[in-house]
Amino acid sequence: MEPVQNPFSQQRNSQHAKETAVKVTLILFTYTIIIAAIAIFGKIIYEGSPVLWQKGWSFFTKKPQTLFVNQVEKGEGIEIPAKNFEGLLANNPDAEHWLANVTEFEKPADFIQFDLLKNSRIGSGYLSELESLNPDFYIIYTERDIDSPVGFIIQSDKEFSLPQADYDALKAADPTLLPDEHSKREIKLNQFRITLAAGEYPIGKDAHDALVSTELVFQMRQTFADDEPDKINRTVIPYDQTITVSGNVYFTAFDEDERGTLPLKSMEQIPFTRTFHDFTLPASSYHTLAHALAILEKHGVQHNHDTAKGSIIVNENTRQLTAPRAFWDALTRSNPQLKTANVTTTTVNTPFVRFDISKDTEILLDTEDRESIAAANDATGKFKTTSEETHSYSGGGVIGPIIGTGLLVIICMLVALFTGIAASVFLNEYARKGGFVKTIRLAMLNLAGVPSIVFGLFGLGLFVILAPCVTSTPKSSSAWMVPLVKIGSQPDLRIIEQKQIYIAQHADLGSSELSTLAAADGAKHVYDGWIWLSLQGWGTSILAGGFTLAMMVLPVIITSCEESLRAVPMGFREASLALGASKWQSIRTAVLPYAFPGILTASVLGITRVAGETAPIMFTAAVAEKSELPWEGLKSTGFDAFLDFLQSSAQALPYHIYTVAGRIPQSEYTQPMQYGSVLVFMLIVMFFAAISVGLRIRVRKKLKW
Repeated sequence: MEPVQNPFSQQRNSQHAKETAVKVTLILFTYTIIIAAIAIFGKIIYEGSPVLWQKGWSFFTKKPQTLFVNQVEKGEGIEIPAKNFEGLLANNPDAEHWLANVTEFEKPADFIQFDLLKNSRIGSGYLSELESLNPDFYIIYTERDIDSPVGFIIQSDKEFSLPQADYDALKAADPTLLPDEHSKREIKLNQFRITLAAGEYPIGKDAHDALVSTELVFQMRQTFADDEPDKINRTVIPYDQTITVSGNVYFTAFDEDERGTLPLKSMEQIPFTRTFHDFTLPASSYHTLAHALAILEKHGVQHNHDTAKGSIIVNENTRQLTAPRAFWDALTRSNPQLKTANVTTTTVNTPFVRFDISKDTEILLDTEDRESIAAANDATGKFKTTSEETHSYSGGGVIGPIIGTGLLVIICMLVALFTGIAASVFLNEYARKGGFVKTIRLAMLNLAGVPSIVFGLFGLGLFVILAPCVTSTPKSSSAWMVPLVKIGSQPDLRIIEQKQIYIAQHADLGSSELSTLAAADGAKHVYDGWIWLSLQGWGTSILAGGFTLAMMVLPVIITSCEESLRAVPMGFREASLALGASKWQSIRTAVLPYAFPGILTASVLGITRVAGETAPIMFTAAVAEKSELPWEGLKSTGFDAFLDFLQSSAQALPYHIYTVAGRIPQSEYTQPMQYGSVLVFMLIVMFFAAISVGLRIRVRKKLKW
């Protein structure tokens, strides 16, 4: 008997082959993704783990710094503070090959404690240094003194060569500064009287820069880009012109043998003589008037006074200030009108380390460590470097970016969650179903796919430039200003100087008139006694960045929250309403608690997205390097301090990674910071993801339905 032929056997075999092919394809794609993920994350862990192990907690507690790569000669008896020695070891794992004879000791240093009295005169730079040494010390001064003498110090004999005009001005201002013995010399020079014909000519950047300071009228077809210094652009000379220029300008802009210089119609040399007076001031401290010091300042005298505005007048007594002995000496010698009381000397022993460098080697140092070792050994010259190169943002740690990212995420989620949950409740529970609601949902879905850089530009335009502010000192560049109420308190002089405020002499001027007067005065803000509603923006700040990120993540949060609300059975609402609850009571007690796990998931998705965004915060909030954390350096108090904190810029981890990995040329010195920062960022995201998973599981166990 012949076997029965199955009519579907051939088709079954074909289907089996197709199924096998599909299965193999899916397996290949799946494992390709897994292998790629393992390769990427494995590379980050492999490269980043040694960085975290080597630097330890200092990587989480230090701010990003410039990394100095020093070629150092063999030396003995090199000193460095103990805390900076730990940083040296962290940056140089091979230190055991060149480090020798390490000994610990304590180095005494004298500190002066004193009271600063009212009506003291002090230079601006010295006051800033004194405030940095005493974080709780900050004065709001109301006046300056331009007529009192100021002091300066010459550390070693200094030679001067003053042109006749400066010599005459110094002699008239303070003849006691000029020594009896000095020499007079004359130098014969040439000026050039040149004529240029009207026309269009090629010009280089050096020639352009030289001509800017002359009387020549010219029009550039395009500007010079910083990254193309050798490019030749076109310039237009609108009509024939004759001007007189110095030799430097002539040979820079009109030497026709050089590329990018202008051709001349005619040229005439005009000889002239310049007179110089040569003299030497011996090392000492001197007292003089501010305008006399301004003349010496042009010739290399170093000081911390503001010769244009004068000394600051201290308007209240301040007790128990502290300064190192070296700064105290400079402070008292350079400020003859300084008044102090209760001056005492305290000796503080600071832990130091002394070591030898056994051979010429390469040493990596963060900025703080480089400054410390240089200051400790400058007098002896024992730390000798033959070459030095720097790598920005490649040293230190990531505490600033971590805190900045955290602040941005907190502000973003506070705004986005309250707004998103409210919007989702309205759309799902209150809004009538129809075309309008469908349009809103479609718009949100489309917004969820908009590139982040578009949100960054949106935040730049809305929050950084145009956001409304209520202030008594609006920006002169405000797009729109409306006066609200009259006030009488004028900002203190220090605030006026810091914010560059133009004080209007006449009340009741219009906003356009105020802006014009402020711009003519070079001021950035105006004050006329009114409080204004000003569309001047919040500037580059964590507030602007947080709101921008909130706008970006809102579509995701609203959509996810709506899905969570829809998942709650309708019977919960009906039962609650049947028991006499209002609609809001029903939503609050019978819907939102059961939708909470989904809302929590939406929150975590939002956090993980906004924490990794670079473009929005680059436009609105972040700076590549900032020496202070957002709350550091704030001198205002109360609610004003909180506003200043919100309007301060911050570092952010994704922007820091972008800066190190994308903007700085890659090298073996930049990669440790790059991989270490990425690994830290991964750990933070995984930490929050683990917390969210744990919370979601715990909530779901409690809410069973």
